[in-house]
Amino acid sequence: MIRAGFLSPSERRKLEACVRSHRAGHGVARRANAILLLDDGKSCQAIAEFLYLDDDTIRGWYKTYREAGRDALSVDGWKGGQSRMTSAQETELCAWLDGRFCRAQRLRSGRTF
Repeated sequence: MIRAGFLSPSERRKLEACVRSHRAGHGVARRANAILLLDDGKSCQAIAEFLYLDDDTIRGWYKTYREAGRDALSVDGWKGGQSRMTSAQETELCAWLDGRFCRAQRLRSGRTF
């Protein structure tokens, strides 16, 4: 369990500024918000339910913050998974999507993208 009140007043002000900043990316502000909620005494599970995430994600953000500080919150680190489609399947899918969705957009607007 993560104990409330682990942030110093200075750290808390910086994270609050990040959450309120219009320049901070959505992901960075979201991670900063989670850290603030942990400092308020909310559980990882409660925060995860509110943000529609897994509670291990919240724990990971906390660990990253404790080990590397506020700047580390700006690094997402998510790489995605390996595609299970062959390149021929990807080409076929792209052509189908273009024909299905892009064509309708061109017809409605009268422009070609």
